[in-house]
Amino acid sequence: MANQFYGKGREAFLEGSIAMLSDNIKVVLCDTATYTLSINTDQYLSDIPGGARVATSGNLASKTGTLGVFNAATVTFSAVSGAACALIVIYKDTGTASTSPLIGAIDTASSGLPVTPNGGDITLTWDSGTNKIFKLKEAVKEKVRRLVEGFQRPEGSRIWQPATQHIVLPGPLMAVYPSLFWSSTPAVQR
Repeated sequence: MANQFYGKGREAFLEGSIAMLSDNIKVVLCDTATYTLSINTDQYLSDIPGGARVATSGNLASKTGTLGVFNAATVTFSAVSGAACALIVIYKDTGTASTSPLIGAIDTASSGLPVTPNGGDITLTWDSGTNKIFKLKEAVKEKVRRLVEGFQRPEGSRIWQPATQHIVLPGPLMAVYPSLFWSSTPAVQR
């Protein structure tokens, strides 16, 4: 698996029920020996067994979303003990596991994953490059370019008209929504 959004998390974004900058967003370190990721069907924190949730952060601090790039401050999990963790899950905390939507799963980092807790602190440092935690892709540009090819603007006119009688849209509207680009370089240290 590569770092990616949960399918139900993407759905929640489209429905407007996740607001990364204003909602309580947290991170949980997960033991993949007791949690089998199902990226398109897992929806809430309760889909991750309690025993697989080794450590949970406080709310992410200093969140930004400049130009479609989501970032937050470094996360420190204090005095962590338990099973080895090979997965980092980002979720919206509603206060109840059965209503807290899962957002993204990270299993690839520049260093530190899997991490084996030893009773000390574990620090999660997000990518310092241009992609930070994640960046919304501009896959829309290609879809729009293909759509515009079906139109023409008559000389001197400011109005675009169909070039033919039949316009074929470039796939379902869901495909037009920007997809997620995960940074491949968060680092986990203990």
